[in-house]
Amino acid sequence: MNRCTSELLESFLVDYGWAFRTEGEGMWKTGFRGEDQIFPLSIIMTETWISFVIQPFVELSVDWESWPEISRLLLELNARATMAKFSISFEGRIELSIEVLNAAFNYESFSLTMGLLGYYADSYYDEILSDLDHLGYRYSESLNLLT
Repeated sequence: MNRCTSELLESFLVDYGWAFRTEGEGMWKTGFRGEDQIFPLSIIMTETWISFVIQPFVELSVDWESWPEISRLLLELNARATMAKFSISFEGRIELSIEVLNAAFNYESFSLTMGLLGYYADSYYDEILSDLDHLGYRYSESLNLLT
């Protein structure tokens, strides 16, 4: 079975019209503008998987006093977002990702994955901010920042 290579993935990014930079073997950094936010995107490729990760999804360090509430929020979102997953990074930030099999990954798969990631990012961004606001984080609409 054919696997996606670094060169092929880079050609997909070029064909898609996105600027990117290589961050070592099997990792690329790029980003995209959603409806309300710019999302930084990391793409990590292994022999088995290709991970598309918005890191951070929300520019915020998790307040560990709110950990149970944030965990519940992310688990509920994961139950609804069937193709994507929300998680907490090692740095304690919320991230959104989609992982796909590397085998037989082609431009159509790439385009579909990017479309799904954009859809989930736009669909859940405001909801997460609102839910975080209910947990005690304050969101300033005028500055578009968590405060």
